[in-house]
Parts: sequence; C-alpha cells; structure tokens
Amino acid sequence: MSLAFLLERLWPYRAALALSLVLMLAESAAVLVVPWLGGQIVGGLISAVALPIGLLAGGLIALFALQAVLGIVRLRVLERTSETVSADLRAHLYDHLQRLPMDWLDDQRRGDMLALISREVDMLTQFVTGAVLGFLPKLIVLAGAIVLMLNLDPVLALPIVLGVPVFYVLLKLLGRNIRPLAGQIRDAYAQSVAIAEENLSVLPAIKSYVREDVEAARYADSVRRYRDLTLRLTAHEAVIGPLVRFIAAAAIVLVLWLGGESVARGQMTPSELVAFLLYAGLMTRPVAGLAELWAQFQHARGALRHMEAVLAVRPEPREGLAPAIPAKGAITVENLGFGYPGRPPLFSGVGFEIAAGEIVAVTGENGSGKTTLMDLLLRFRTPQSGRILLDGQDIAALDLKAYRAQMALVPQSMALIAGTIADNIRFGRPEATRAEIETAAREADAEGFVRELPDGLDTVIGEQGVRLSGGQRQRVALARALLKKPAILILDEPTSMFDPEGEARFVEAARAALKGRTVILITHRPASLVLADRIVRLGDHGQPSDTAVPQVRHA
Repeated sequence: MSLAFLLERLWPYRAALALSLVLMLAESAAVLVVPWLGGQIVGGLISAVALPIGLLAGGLIALFALQAVLGIVRLRVLERTSETVSADLRAHLYDHLQRLPMDWLDDQRRGDMLALISREVDMLTQFVTGAVLGFLPKLIVLAGAIVLMLNLDPVLALPIVLGVPVFYVLLKLLGRNIRPLAGQIRDAYAQSVAIAEENLSVLPAIKSYVREDVEAARYADSVRRYRDLTLRLTAHEAVIGPLVRFIAAAAIVLVLWLGGESVARGQMTPSELVAFLLYAGLMTRPVAGLAELWAQFQHARGALRHMEAVLAVRPEPREGLAPAIPAKGAITVENLGFGYPGRPPLFSGVGFEIAAGEIVAVTGENGSGKTTLMDLLLRFRTPQSGRILLDGQDIAALDLKAYRAQMALVPQSMALIAGTIADNIRFGRPEATRAEIETAAREADAEGFVRELPDGLDTVIGEQGVRLSGGQRQRVALARALLKKPAILILDEPTSMFDPEGEARFVEAARAALKGRTVILITHRPASLVLADRIVRLGDHGQPSDTAVPQVRHA
C-alpha cells in the first residue's frame, strides 16, 4: 500500500483530520485518568481511609461527561470529513475514468469500474478515517496504560507487556488467509455487479430468447460465490475477536490473583490494585483495535491498489494547439496504419482526402474498418503510423476539447439519456434555446412524431429512450448532432431504423441541414447514398477506392 499515494489523497482534508485527531487524543487523556480516580474511590471505600469520596466521584462523573462531549464532537467532525472525502474521491475517480482512452476502457469490466467508485471508495475512506485515525489514540492509551502499570508494579506488569508482541505474532498467523480472501471478495463483487449491469442493458434480448432462468441462475451463482467468500473471511475474523477477549479476560484474572497476593503481603494497596486492574482492562481496547485494523487493512489494501492502478493510467492527451474555429472541415488521411492487438493490421498505408463541405459516404464489408476509422477521426483511438489532418493540422497536436467541439457523431447505437426529448437534443449544447431545439427536431424529421406526443419535447423517454421506437430514437440522436452545428458530422447508418417513407423525408430535409458541412456518412442504404458527393469504399487493409454515387428515385 503506497503511503505517499494515501497522503496525497488526504492532504486537502488535513485540517479536519487533525481536529479529529486532537479530539481523540483529548478523549484518550481523559480515559487514562479514569482508572486512577476509580482506584482512589474503591481503595478509600475498602480501607476506610478518610478521602473526599464525594469530590472524587464528582470528578469521575465530570470526566465521563467530558468524554461524552468530546466523543459527540469527534463523531460529528469525523463523519462529515469521511463523507466529504468519499464524495470528492468518487467524483475525482469518475472524472478520471471519463478522460481515459477508449481502448483502455474497452478492456475493462464495467463491474470493476462501478465497484471502484462505489464500494471500494467507501471501504478505503472508512479504513483511513476510522481504523487508521482511530488507532493512534488507542495506541497512546496502550502506551500510557503500560507506563502507568509499570509504575504501579513492574513485576506484575512485565508479563503483560511482553505478551503484546506475542499477541501480534499470533494475530499475523491467524490472519494470513485474510489478504487473499479480501482480493477474491473484491473480484466476486465486481463480477456480480458486471453481470447485473450487462443483463439489465440487454433485457429485451434476454426475454426474446427466453433466457430469464439461465441469466437468473448465472447472477445467483455470482452472488453465492461472493457470499461464500465473505463467510469464509468472517469465519477467520470471528476467531480473532473472541480470542482477543479470552486472552484479555485470562490476563485480568491472572492479574487479580497475583495482585491479591501482593495486597496480602502489603506490596500493593487496594487502590493501586484496582487502578492496575482498570489499566489492564484499558489495554484490551487497543489490542482488540489492532485485530480490527489488521482485518480492515487487508480489505483496504486491495481497494487502494486497484485505485492506484486506475489513477496511474494516463488520460487522453487533451492540451495542444487550438484549431481554427469554426473549422473549414478539410480532412486528410496520410499513410494511416492501425491494428488491434493479436490481430492482422486493419489499416496499412491508407490515404485519402475529404474536401471541406464535402459529403462522403464510407462503405465496405463488415470488418473493413469503417467504425475504427470513425474512432480514429474522433481520437478515441491513436494511429500506430501515419496521421490525420484537419485543415492541414495534425489532429494529434490539437487541443482535444476544441477539436471534438468541431465534430458531432450519430452512432448506430443511439446513446440517449433518461430525460425528456428536449434534454436529449440539447445534450451537446446545454445553452440552446427552445427555438433552436425545435429547428433541430424539424431538420432531423422528428417534428412530426414529437407533435403527436402529449408533452411534446417535454416527454420523458426513459432510460436509453426505451419509450420511443428505433426510428424515433435515431431522429432524436440526429437532432442532437445537428443542434451542435458542427463543422464535421459523422453519421453511422443514420437511417438504419427508418422506414422507406421516413428515409425519403430525411434525405430531402438533410440536403439543406447538411449543406456547408463536411459529412462522413457510413451507410449501405442506396436511398441515403444519394446524399453523398462521392463514395469511398474500404477494402483489404482498409485501402480505399472511389465509387460512383448511385442514382435513386423515390416514388
């Protein structure tokens, strides 16, 4: 576990954590006074020595009250700090994940990422603000109790003091299986989350293929594995707690026996024996806390390593030259090379040009690289050789945010949010006016079906637009892209879910909407191909060739 990494994450909260620590230390000081006062009171009662018992009892009650007040304030400060650290760390991780390269994200399980920003963040925060921060005062209580016990009776205290390191060794032996189990539990939890997330996203397919029982069994197996591993871990941890209590109880009984003999011989007073016993009892809290800390440390260790690994991944390079705004939209592909790991090269020496304002249809067989070319243009992936130019500038050297602001994408799988139609259309331009949203809906041929809805543009469409048909979702996604008014528009099968009549209307409306923009149209549909000024067909290794634009008549 990297101490530097942990301190870096906690440094912004140092004032609140320091205040919590000071309050804990004050509590610890109060705790160390209690056995002495208790010993004085009990000793006075037993020996009938004239002591101000009432004053001592009042002091003891005041001390307990002080402990209660300090505890309340400490808990308020610590809980607030803990929740703030969790929220800020979760937001930081989410922001970092959004900025990571798509090729890295594609290799990760969503369940791992969801587990990281939810369960593992909470686990790590609770470990730091609870176990670690809380153990230092316990350690001070342990040291103070040992010093005071040695001061009261060194001979009686020595066996107890020497037993602490022996207990620590025993604790390590008992807890040697906790660390691997903690890692397996983390993986099992992430697996169950991944299965649930995946199944909920493809629920229509599960229902249509009557796989409910199969998927329910698969999820149940993953949950049971998580349960079984957790039970194995708790079985190990269950041994430690009772063992600590048994050793502590046995030690106190031994102290009582030996201390009673010392009192009988006149080597200790009754008040000293009571104080000694109370200090021995105090030692059980930090020793038991060490057992808890060890178990939580193994859980937090895996979470911290996972977090370190994710945060160590370099985000997409975002800074660079600012492209001309608005861009003209001329695209040049020079000697482009790209391939996926373990597979033959997809592109090798590919080169072609798209003039500013030109509409180019990109076609090719499945696997020819159409989607990959789109990813490279959007800088979702990085070419392994060659380069892509925008208006003569290498896109790899451009400011990423400014570059992508010049582009809009209508993917084949429409990514809609669970809001209203208007929310989805203004997704790329939150400041857009109502009139601009209505214009974009009209240009995307969405105005007709929107008008028929009870709430029009304010209709809530559900997660991923589930309350709309495929063609309607496609029109909303297209309106979103048109509202952005990009210099370059990438349309991936934009009419794949349109009926022939709707496609014909879209083609007519799109002629005006796309005018003056550079458009890359990925499609096989002849009715949509007529929008193109020319067609680029990707062949083997992505090598392009120009094809004539077909002439299509609409009845």
